[in-house]
Amino acid sequence: MDIASYISVIRSLDGRALELIGIAVATYYISVFIYALRWRIVLSGMGKDIPLMELLKITLSSIFVNNVTPMSRGGGEILRITWVSKKHKVPVALSTASIVYERISEVIPVLILTLLGISYFATHVVAFVVLGAIAAVLLWLKWDRVVMLSVKIFRVSLRQEDLIRMLELKKKPAISLLTVGLSSAVWLLDVTRLKLIAMAFGWNPPLAFLAIVSLANLLFGLIAFTPGGIGIVEGGLLGTLTYFGIPSTLALSVTLIERFISYVSSTIVGFMTLITSGGVEVWRALRSR
Repeated sequence: MDIASYISVIRSLDGRALELIGIAVATYYISVFIYALRWRIVLSGMGKDIPLMELLKITLSSIFVNNVTPMSRGGGEILRITWVSKKHKVPVALSTASIVYERISEVIPVLILTLLGISYFATHVVAFVVLGAIAAVLLWLKWDRVVMLSVKIFRVSLRQEDLIRMLELKKKPAISLLTVGLSSAVWLLDVTRLKLIAMAFGWNPPLAFLAIVSLANLLFGLIAFTPGGIGIVEGGLLGTLTYFGIPSTLALSVTLIERFISYVSSTIVGFMTLITSGGVEVWRALRSR
C-alpha cells in the first residue's frame, strides 16, 4: 500500500468525511495520552513520580520504535524501560514491573470486548453482558493470582520486593480501578476510531462487529514479525472485513485510513518526538545491543 493509494482515498472524501477522519485522528492521540497517564499512575503507585508530559514523550517515541522494529510491541517497551531507568533513575526491574502491570490491566477490557464480539453472533446479548460482568468481578477478586500468572507468562524476572509492590497495588483500589478504567477507555476509543472511519465512507457498522475487528487487529499485531506489523496487519484487517461480506473497495478504504492514522502518522509524530526529546541516545544504545 503506497502513498499514492492513501492520497487517492483522501481525495475521494468530502468535507463531512474529512471531519470524521479528523476526529478519528484525535481519538488515536487521546488514547496515546491515556497510555501515558495510566503509566504515570502505576509508577506513582510503586513510589516513582515522573512528570506526565515526560511519559507522554516516551510513549510517543516508543510507538515509533515499535513501528520500525520487527518485535511487535517489544522494541517500544524496551525503549520505555531503558529511558526511565537511564534518565529518571528508575530501577529496570521496577519499570519492567510497571509495564507488565499495565498489560495485566488490559485483561478485563479485552475480555469484555471479546464477549461483545461474540454477542455479534448471538441473540441473547443481555446474557453476555451479565457473563462479562461476572467474569470481571471474578478477575478482580483473584487479582493477585492474575498478576502472578501474568508474570510467569511474560517470563519477567522480578525481585521479590518489586513483585510485592505490584501485588500491593491491589490494596490501593483507586490506582487499580483507575488503571483498569483507563485501559477500558483506550479500547473504547479504538472501537470509536474504527466507527468514525467507517462512517466517513457512509458505513455504520454495529459496535459488536467493530469489537471483532479490533480484536483481529490486536491478534495480527501480536503475531506480526515485520516492523510495525506492516503488510500483515493491513492484510489481516482487509481479510477480516471482506470475510464478513464488506465490499473490497470499502474494506480497502477503511484499512488504508486506519493504518494511515495508527502507523504512518504515529511513526512521523513518534520520530519527531524522539529526536526533539533527547531520546536518540537511548535508542542508539538499544540498537548497539
